[in-house]
Amino acid sequence: MSENEQSESDNGVGDEETYAEQLATEQERYQAEQQLVDFHNEGIRYRHPSYAKYGIISLLGLITESTDFLDLIGIGIVISKPVALFLTFIIFLIFWLTNTKQKRADDYVSKAEETIEAIATNLAHIERRAFQAAKIARRFGANRFAARIRISSRLVKRNPLFKFAAAGTANLIPFLSVFPWVLLGIYLSYRDEKKSYQNAHETAGEIAEQIPELQNA
Repeated sequence: MSENEQSESDNGVGDEETYAEQLATEQERYQAEQQLVDFHNEGIRYRHPSYAKYGIISLLGLITESTDFLDLIGIGIVISKPVALFLTFIIFLIFWLTNTKQKRADDYVSKAEETIEAIATNLAHIERRAFQAAKIARRFGANRFAARIRISSRLVKRNPLFKFAAAGTANLIPFLSVFPWVLLGIYLSYRDEKKSYQNAHETAGEIAEQIPELQNA
């Protein structure tokens, strides 16, 4: 094989290696960008508590409160307390079984800045590796992650189970139960759950404000 043929062969191998490296870099970049898109979309999906869930819980709460007026009749306590205890337990069980989504929303807010910073660092590393490579399609600008993405601190851990349990316990105290403790506990739980979803949704919106490409992702 002549020197020219050997040189052309080496150049061909070099071009193939460069092209393979470019493809690998493009794939890594796409995966990192997709992580960012998926994380943003997760936060956007949190909107409001289930109306069906709180409709059922509120109905049970109204039934519970209606039995409490039997406390005003001496022997009525014998009927009202077992019924109130049973319904309160059912409501608490519903809250306990459906609390996972709210926990995920709170976790989303708590890990947002750390997650975004990790993805941004990875993308910046990939960009540096690809700096000398041929230009390839990007969904986000090469310098988009040069600055740190900042997320406002808005996480306040909320536990609707605790608030409802406290209200339900107060409702079991004779004569004091005339006050609508159960309905109050349901309202406070709804308000806290709604706030958790609102925080997650606003955090995703804040991320999108700093990375406009996400608004159309």
